[in-house]
Amino acid sequence: MSPSADALFAEFPLTGEATLSTGVVPTPYHVYDGHALFIGGTADLAAARVLLASEQAVPVQTADGRALMAVWVCEFAQASLGPHCELQVSIFAGARERPPVGNHPLELIRVMLMEPEVKMLCHGLWNDALHVVAYNRELLALNARPTCARIERRARVRQFEFVDSATAAPIVSGVVHRTHRPSWHAAWELLRLLGLRRAAALARAPHIKMQILNPVGERLDRNAVADSYTKTARASLRYFSAAEDRLVIATPQYAGLHFRPQFFQVMEGFKFVYLAPA
Repeated sequence: MSPSADALFAEFPLTGEATLSTGVVPTPYHVYDGHALFIGGTADLAAARVLLASEQAVPVQTADGRALMAVWVCEFAQASLGPHCELQVSIFAGARERPPVGNHPLELIRVMLMEPEVKMLCHGLWNDALHVVAYNRELLALNARPTCARIERRARVRQFEFVDSATAAPIVSGVVHRTHRPSWHAAWELLRLLGLRRAAALARAPHIKMQILNPVGERLDRNAVADSYTKTARASLRYFSAAEDRLVIATPQYAGLHFRPQFFQVMEGFKFVYLAPA
C-alpha cells in the first residue's frame, strides 16, 4: 500500500491548491513517509521570555526555573511538496502565566500529551527547498528560512548539520547514538508520568494531535493555532547522554537560550498533516 493511502490522509485529504511566490502547491501540508528526530529539554527562562516578548504567549516554566524547548531534525522522503529536510526550534508556551510544571527529564512529553492549553510555538524554522520555505512563510505564517542540510542515518548513529544557504554560517549540528532500540528505563519513566490509563489511550489512538503556534509577524499579527496530526510506524525514546551525544546551536538567535537536551526520540515511518492556522 502506498504511504499516501494511509487513513490519516483520508481523514485530512488534499483539498485545494494555493499560489505561492514559487508556484502552485497542493494543500494542506502532508508528509507521507519520513524520519524525525525530536530532541527535548529546557532553556534559560529569562532568555526565552525575551525571545517571546513580542508574542502573545508565555513560556512554560519548570519548577527549577527553566523553559521547555525542543529541536526537530526531519528528513521527509515522500511529501505533498516533494522530498525535503527541516530543522525546527520550538518553545512551549501558554496564553498566560501558569504554575510551573515538574522537573522530570521527560516532563515535556507529558505536557505535550496531557495539557492541551500548552502549545508548541514554532519560533525557528529552516527548509532545504525554496518552495517549502515559501509554503511555510506565505501560507502557515512561519519564519521559515533556506538551509543546506546534511543528515546521516546509520545503524547506531544519527548525525546532522544545518548551515545558512547564503552564508554557510552554521545553524545547528549534532549527533545522537544508540538509536536502534528504545531505552526501557525511559519508556518506564514515561509510563509512570503519563499513567497507565492515559498511556493506553494514546497507544490506541490513530494519530497524535498537536496544536502549533506561528510567531507574530508580517503574515499574521497574532499567534494563531494550527492543528497538526502525527503518526509513526516506529519510535525509539532515549535519554540524552552528555558523554555520547552532542547538540550545538550556533545561530546567535538561539545560542543564548543555553538549551540543555534531556531526551531524544527517533521516529521512523513518520507521517504528518499540518492544517492552516486559524
